[in-house]
Amino acid sequence: MVWKVKNYENEIIEVYESFNGDLYFIAEKHPDGEILCYARLYSMPDCAEWGWNDLTYLKKSYGKYRLWPVVKKNWPNINSYENGLFNEE
Repeated sequence: MVWKVKNYENEIIEVYESFNGDLYFIAEKHPDGEILCYARLYSMPDCAEWGWNDLTYLKKSYGKYRLWPVVKKNWPNINSYENGLFNEE
């Protein structure tokens, strides 16, 4: 089975969540920390978008213990943010 964000074809390999509810769905991850991700900010869900980011920078900008990887077995719970946002196909 493959996990995908609604209306997008990219397979998701990792998910990060922040303390304030921001979500980062990672489709590509490079050794230098660069990631292709779908960013859905809790305070601006209508502005969610795909783009390149730097995971190291994200972790530093949120601060220690404020951005963490979501364990894959918990991915089904992500739909509590928005019904149908994240699905297993």
